[in-house]
Amino acid sequence: MNMTEMGEVVAYLLRYRAAERLPAGGRKRRAARDGQLSERDVCALIDDASDIEREALRDFLAGQGLRLRVYEAGDYPGIAPGSRYYALLPDPDMDQPPLYTREPVFNALRLRQESRAELATWYLQLWLLMHTLLYTRYNRALSDVSRYQEATFAGAELVDLLRDQVETLRGLGDEASEAQRSLLDERGEDLSRRVRAFIELHVGAGMLEPVRDDDTSGEVWQQTLLGALESEQIGIHQLGHLQALIEGRGEQGGSLDDVADEDIEEAESRDRDSLNDDTEVQA
Repeated sequence: MNMTEMGEVVAYLLRYRAAERLPAGGRKRRAARDGQLSERDVCALIDDASDIEREALRDFLAGQGLRLRVYEAGDYPGIAPGSRYYALLPDPDMDQPPLYTREPVFNALRLRQESRAELATWYLQLWLLMHTLLYTRYNRALSDVSRYQEATFAGAELVDLLRDQVETLRGLGDEASEAQRSLLDERGEDLSRRVRAFIELHVGAGMLEPVRDDDTSGEVWQQTLLGALESEQIGIHQLGHLQALIEGRGEQGGSLDDVADEDIEEAESRDRDSLNDDTEVQA
């Protein structure tokens, strides 16, 4: 694998996040397209790479805050015999460069002129509710990666759960935080549109895939192995502070609301910085 081929392999992995030598579940291997290798060629290049070439690939990805995980048949259900599953995951010990922007998420969820802080709140609520459907109702821990194939939900279920959550927040009245109140100014089909955009984001990122259409609930979505691996990593490396707060081990008597408020304040600060930058450019 020369440097050109390494760049093509990385480009493929950045686009699809995963590659399989022998795709399971009847999925066809992704064909080559203009400027991009086929899935078969990507797997062959990694398989045939020497130890030195693989180390160079790992170093190249590490410089971007990423790492390539390799799984064999038998490691998890859904990996076909004789196959190998390559998953590109963020390295929890490293920061990713500003090149990897959150703008596609903000643009997908934006319906009007919501701030980044408001859109971040929407994303967090939808992410937590989706994991309620994928994990909590199956009595499944984030570490139960091998159960990803049984984790399905219908889009209508997520809409209903989100609607219930909004009504619960509405019932809090003045007790609702500022971040929570930003979710209450919805109209018409806004909730369905946000859920649809959220699901499409996760399908595009390889975290969900459609499995069937249900006559009563509409399209049904299943978590992918990549989605389960990433959720496990988030649970281990990024949600640990929330568990500590729940158990009363947070520093200086912090609370979950404090954590949420800090996240929203950070997003609002980015909004102000962006506005200031735009003003300077216009000046």
